[in-house]
Amino acid sequence: RKDIKRNRFPEKLERKTTIIQPSGIDIENLKGLTQIGKDVTELLAYRPASLYVKEIIRPRLVDKKDEDKGVMQAAIPPRIVPKGMVDESLLAEIINEKIQFHTPVHRFSKKIKQAGVDFISENNLYNWFHAGAASLVPVYDLLIEDILAQHYIQGDETRMQVLKKNKPGASHRGQMWAFMSPTINAVAFNYEPTRSSKSANVILDKFSGTLQVDGYKVYETIGKRKDIDLIYCMAHSRRKFYEAKDVAPDIANYVLGQIQLLYALEAHCRKEKFTFKQRLDIRQQKAVPILKELGEYLLEKSGDRTILPKSLIRKAIDYALKRWKGLSTYAHNGELEIDNNLVENTIRPIALGRKNYMFAGSDQAAQHLAVLYSIIGTCLKNNINAYTYLHWLLKKVATNKVTSEAVNWLPHRINPEILKKFEAELREE
Repeated sequence: RKDIKRNRFPEKLERKTTIIQPSGIDIENLKGLTQIGKDVTELLAYRPASLYVKEIIRPRLVDKKDEDKGVMQAAIPPRIVPKGMVDESLLAEIINEKIQFHTPVHRFSKKIKQAGVDFISENNLYNWFHAGAASLVPVYDLLIEDILAQHYIQGDETRMQVLKKNKPGASHRGQMWAFMSPTINAVAFNYEPTRSSKSANVILDKFSGTLQVDGYKVYETIGKRKDIDLIYCMAHSRRKFYEAKDVAPDIANYVLGQIQLLYALEAHCRKEKFTFKQRLDIRQQKAVPILKELGEYLLEKSGDRTILPKSLIRKAIDYALKRWKGLSTYAHNGELEIDNNLVENTIRPIALGRKNYMFAGSDQAAQHLAVLYSIIGTCLKNNINAYTYLHWLLKKVATNKVTSEAVNWLPHRINPEILKKFEAELREE
């Protein structure tokens, strides 16, 4: 019989070994026995995360033979919160808990109290959280610049409820704009109080190239710029035909079937890890004919007077035809994606976060969330441990000036060996 393939936990995980001898066998009796093998059972265990105090002692010294030297003492190491009783390791944990795992600060406060530290208020934690975010703004600015320097990005947006400053209990709906570069695998968010084209242009004014989006009219306005080539998301178009399946099953199912062929081709390219050149070649051979035939089919159906003007299938056809050139552009460039699902996936954590913390306390607090979602979102895109990276980055920012060279600190550009070395140093502390 074939050996059973068993899952193995990562070697880097700490292992606590217990040896269990047969019943009735003690150490003295083992001397006459020979071990002929062993069975190893691995169980994934958990030790609750623990707080500890990092005590920094700075002796004050004097030279009695030369009192003019005065008192000598080392300077306190730079910290993100100079007068706060908080290390960057805890700042990283507070931020990561809220942004990646959607734990509101008031819940994290309960964890601190349960650990026996009952004098740190929620207000302290909020201040530390925002101090950490503010310290990372220069790094975030470099991330924005790096993304906008690419010739192709994807855009999307989601709402963000924000408390009004002068009306206790009242809130307004702001907008979190997301911009993703598939080429460098990086994402950045920017908060603005409105959902207008002016709001979107705060970031997009600095971009020129190919912008892939859904059908929101703000992007249509931006797309009129000569330096913007607007393309669209096939997933959004497909969704409208899916919604029309019950109204016009023949038309909707045919279109969905053709689109499914296009997506099967994209899945094949990903599975085979095709280069942009290889992806372009296969799209030209197989996707272009499908798109051409499908475009002609939709044009024919648009002239069918039996399809009611306000029906779901009419809306789906009109939506697709109006944007058909932008929906088909991807097939002529191996670097472009068929849809903007990559950026949509980065927005989902914000929607989950809203269900837990519900709103941001102010417009500035919302922008701090944008900064942190950008950094952690890019970590996750690049399979980087967000807590380790945040801990490293906060220490780096506390002790170093952020210059243009710090672009190499960004999650998608950092040398992985730096973080491995940092993790090793932490284990030795």
